[in-house]
Amino acid sequence: MRKNLLHSLFYLFCLLVAGAFPFISCKKHKPADSTFFVRASTVSVATTTLEGTSSHKITDFWLYIDGKYQGAYPVGNLMPIVTKGQKVKIQVFAGIKNNGIGETRIPWNLYEKLEFDTLIENGLSIERPFTFVYNPGATFAWKENFDAGAGISLVKSSISDTTFILTPAENAFEGKSIEMGMKPSQVVAQIESTLSYSLPVGSSNVYLELNYKGDSKFEVGLIGDNTELKSALIVNPQTNWNKIYIQLSNAVSAGTVSNTYKVYFRVLNDGLSPKIYLDNIKLLYI
Repeated sequence: MRKNLLHSLFYLFCLLVAGAFPFISCKKHKPADSTFFVRASTVSVATTTLEGTSSHKITDFWLYIDGKYQGAYPVGNLMPIVTKGQKVKIQVFAGIKNNGIGETRIPWNLYEKLEFDTLIENGLSIERPFTFVYNPGATFAWKENFDAGAGISLVKSSISDTTFILTPAENAFEGKSIEMGMKPSQVVAQIESTLSYSLPVGSSNVYLELNYKGDSKFEVGLIGDNTELKSALIVNPQTNWNKIYIQLSNAVSAGTVSNTYKVYFRVLNDGLSPKIYLDNIKLLYI
């Protein structure tokens, strides 16, 4: 009753105002959409023994609401969730720096997206852990963490002046790592996977995961059936251990396509006796 009376008085007021001031109109304003905010309290990757290390370098979250892209948000930032007063389906993809380059951030399809339905009171902020797992469609063609007792699946290339060694604990990342070092008289250090792997042509999701550090840049690429080297990336020096996701798709599909490929790591001597350290190598694709 009271509500109807207020509406009638408002309508009468609009008529009076419009009569006196015809250039003024009264409108009902639509209330603002309901919004709450989500932030990741922790970010992690859960792995099985068959998937190897849980080390990651997730830098961003790619947010979708009810299937519609909302934006990419750096890890640690609040993400606004517009609900319009209704329960919504939230999807979050892990974002990475493709090839370690800040300007090429992408959602990484090798991790499964997070999904949850929720409705939180307008204006509130919530924190929850974000734990990603690998995409169930991912194929792990090769893994090497240098910790297994069955031997190491890397060998010295025939063109290399030196080989690698297992590092002492103070230079290791997890368990054991390897060191590629060079003396001043040596020119090139190159190691390669002992086996060749069949990789999908035309897929944009062929990657090498790697933990590394070192005082020199080094090259990562593929060796085809005809021993041709197909460079994928020159990795810049890092004083501390770093994680990188190297896209191999172009190396697989460009030029002469091989049935199988080996992975290689190559360092050229800059005259300063360079050293690089590697751990947790994963060759995977979907």
